[in-house]
This record gives sequence, C-alpha cells and structure tokens, in this order.
Amino acid sequence: MQNNNDDLSHVEIEEAVWREKRKTISTVWIVPIVALIVGAWLILQSINEKGPVIHITFKSAEGVTAGKTVIKYKDIEVGKVTDVDFSKDLSSVIITAEMKKNMKPYLSEKSKFWIMKARVGLNQVEGLDTLLSGVYIVMDPEKGEVRTREFKGLDTIPVISTDEKGTSYILEAQDIGSIGIGSPIYYKKLPAGSVSAYHLSKDGRSVEIEVFIKAPFDKLITNHTRFWNASGISASLSADGVSIRTESLTSIIAGGLAFDNFHEQGTKQKVEPKYKFTLYSTRKDAKKQHYQRELFFWVYFDSSIRGLSVGAPVEFRGVNIGEVVDFSLIGNAADAHFTIPILIKIEPERFTIMHRDENASRDEVNEAILKKLIQNGFRAQLKSGNLITGELFVDLDMYKDVPAETLKKNNGLFVLPTVPGTIETLKSDLKSVLNNIAKVPFEAIGKELQETLKEVRTGTLPQLNTTIKSTDTMMRGATSSMQALQKNYLDSNAQINKKVMRLLDEMTSTSRSIKNLTDYLERHPESLIKGR
Repeated sequence: MQNNNDDLSHVEIEEAVWREKRKTISTVWIVPIVALIVGAWLILQSINEKGPVIHITFKSAEGVTAGKTVIKYKDIEVGKVTDVDFSKDLSSVIITAEMKKNMKPYLSEKSKFWIMKARVGLNQVEGLDTLLSGVYIVMDPEKGEVRTREFKGLDTIPVISTDEKGTSYILEAQDIGSIGIGSPIYYKKLPAGSVSAYHLSKDGRSVEIEVFIKAPFDKLITNHTRFWNASGISASLSADGVSIRTESLTSIIAGGLAFDNFHEQGTKQKVEPKYKFTLYSTRKDAKKQHYQRELFFWVYFDSSIRGLSVGAPVEFRGVNIGEVVDFSLIGNAADAHFTIPILIKIEPERFTIMHRDENASRDEVNEAILKKLIQNGFRAQLKSGNLITGELFVDLDMYKDVPAETLKKNNGLFVLPTVPGTIETLKSDLKSVLNNIAKVPFEAIGKELQETLKEVRTGTLPQLNTTIKSTDTMMRGATSSMQALQKNYLDSNAQINKKVMRLLDEMTSTSRSIKNLTDYLERHPESLIKGR
C-alpha cells in the first residue's frame, strides 16, 4: 500500500510541475515578439503610405535620371522617377515613377505629362531653372472617368493648362502662314489668348487652327466676331497718306492673331465652344461688312483684263455694291476668237430700290427691272482704280448712245452687256488720231514749203529790202518835220506860241466880263429899260 501511495504522490508532483511550466513564459521570447509586431506595423504603414506607381512613355528621355528626376505640379514635388528603360521595340523610353498618395484620384486618361527643359522663344521663356537643377517632369492633373497607370508623354509643352479658365474655338484659314503653337491672340492690342493646335481639314482644302481665348475675353466672342492674321506690319496708302498698323513686336517676328467685334446688322449671339470662324488675312478684310443676300451675273470682255483680280470691287457710280468672284479664258477654234467671262457678285443689301414690287423675291434677280435698266443704257466697263499699281475694277453705270442690247442668260445666270474699257477707248482714240496724222502728206507739204522759201529768198526779200529802205527815208523826213513843228509852234519861246497865249488871256478876261454882266441882269432886269 505504501508503494502505491508513493507512486501517486510522484505523479501528482509531476503534473503540478508541468502545469506550473505552462503558466509561465520565458522572458527570452518577449523581445523577438515585440520586434516582430513593430516590424509588421511598419511594413503595413509603409504599404499604406506608398503612392501608386505609373509608367510614362516618351520618344526621348534626355536629362531624366532614375532616383533623381522628380515630377512636379505647380512647382511642388508630387512624384519621383524610379526607373528609366526602353520599350520592347526600342522605339521609345518608358519612365517608371512613384507618385504621392494624394495624386491617386488624378491619375486618369485626361492627365498630361511632359519634360520641362530650358526653352527660349520669341514670345516666351520657360524652364530656366532647369539649367541649375536639371530637367523635371511636369504633371497637369485632371480627374476623369477612367483610372489608368499608363500614360503617353507630350513632346511639346501644352499652351493651356487644365485649371486655366477660357474657351476654345476653331479658325478656318487658307494656310498656316507664320502662325505656330503658342502664337499670341490680341484684343485691342491686349493679350487675350493663344494658338493651341492646328491641323489640316478633312477635305485637305484648308487649315483648322484651334485657339484658346482666356477669361474674361471669351465673353466677348459672338457670331459677329471677326478674327484676322496680325502677323508682320500692315501698311496702306490712301489720300490721307501712309498708314502703318501692327499689334505688337512679337506678332511682327513670331506671328499672331487678333479679333474684334465690328458693327454689323442683326443681333449678336453667344456661340458654343469649338465654334468655327473664318480667319481673314487682314484687318481690312475682316472689317468689311458681310451680307447674307448675293446675286451673281456674267460680264464678258474681249480685251485684256490685266490688273483685275478676284475680290476686286464692283461699283455703281462710285458705290461699292459687290466684288469679282472668278474669271477664265474661253477660245473658239472656229474663228480663233477669245473672250473672258467674269463672274461678279452683287449684294442687294448694299442699296435700296424704290417702288419695287413688294411681292417679288428678294433673293432672285428681278428680270423686269433688269430689262428696263439695260434698255436705258445699263452697262459694265473695266476701269482703272489705281494709276500707280494698274489695278482694275468693274464699273456699272448708265451710258447714252450705246447700241441696243437684249437680256441674255448663260448657265442659269443673267449676262450684263459691256462697253469697252477706258484704256481700250483711249487706245482706240489714239489709234484714230495716229491714222489721221498718217494721212497728212508731209512730203508734199515739205516740197511746197521749200519752193515757197526759195521764192521768198529770190524775189520777195529784195523787194522787201527796197520797201524798208524807202520807208526808212520817209520816216527820217517825218522826223525832221516833227522837229520843225515842235520848234516853231510848240516851243514856249516861239512867237506864235506867245501870241496864242495872249489871245487865250484876252478870251478869259472877256468871258469873265460877260459872266458879271449876266449876273447883274439876273438881279436887276429893269436896267435893260431904265439903264444902270
């Protein structure tokens, strides 16, 4: 029994020791456990604070260095380049960058990236700080609907940032001229925007220029706004002298545009973004009044039209009522005759016709009125608008004593009859004068003149000399007679002169006595009877 009790006691002691060991943990494990917990927390904290990793593709990564080059937005660092490598086909460079966590909402398909380098242009200086600090990547963030981590970097610096307020419009031009991306746009010589892009139109016939007008200038844009090319210097010669106009020195060198709202009929209306305007070549062209109604006519000339150009004015008695649209040359193989059809445009809103039929269409030619005009001598004529440059224009006027003409149509348009141009008329008159001069028998006249001069020298001149000598003798005799007359009768010491003077004195005395007598008789008429 004692042995059994000893065995039980021994088992109980072992169980008690084992239980005691389970309740106590060795202090050796405390430090590793704490270090493990802290490490895990730091890892989680690092993962939580780490920003997204993006990839930007550029054609070239000149100056970009992994671990050094940063990404900035408004000169604040928002990311850092971690790796620079080639694409699989070696055609581009892929830059890996780690962004800050707060930029995650702006990593959309609308965000833009470009490399900022030192650039010195005619109208702007950018990135001079990179000369000391090195290049950096600029981010232009914008929230979008699609989140992405892959971006295509821009090759050029965009003119417009996403946070700049304003509106974009499209200008249609015949060519790009000296305009480039970043070219300034002026309103009354104030910088109001810039050119943001340009491309060829879909039909390839024109160039579409995208412009950005900054706020508050974009509020001035209406359907009546006119844009024009303000590059270089605009000079014009008029009766008032030479006028020179330019927007700025930058526009002279680098090119630029300008816009304004000129006075026009109708109500001005605001336009939507991307509204398409026409880009005019000069301010003068942009300022021209634009009309909605247009009527087209043909005029035919047989003589040279050198000096006439498309856009030349069509005038009626000095008032501009339209312009030349087009012209060509047509030859007839049968009679070798050439004629020049000129298409002109008349804008009826430029003038008013009184007492016309109110029910008649205003968008079509009134045939009855046109017939009456032609019957009364309505004709077209080419005239010189500038004697220095030789520019021509089409002049419409009423002419008297012109051959009768009937109203004709060609290709659906009425044909206006013409009269020879002023230059052609002058040539015809000059030719007629020359022909008349050519008919004069100058050779026969010369021979007769020679014979006449010979007769004068042989016969007339000797007789004339004799006559002149006789006349001279007579004149000398007359002179002697006049001298004798002056000596005997006109000289104050001559006897006859003295006698004449005494006779005049006596006649004066007698006249005075008679006057006294008549005065006395008027006062005393009775003295004729009684006596004095």
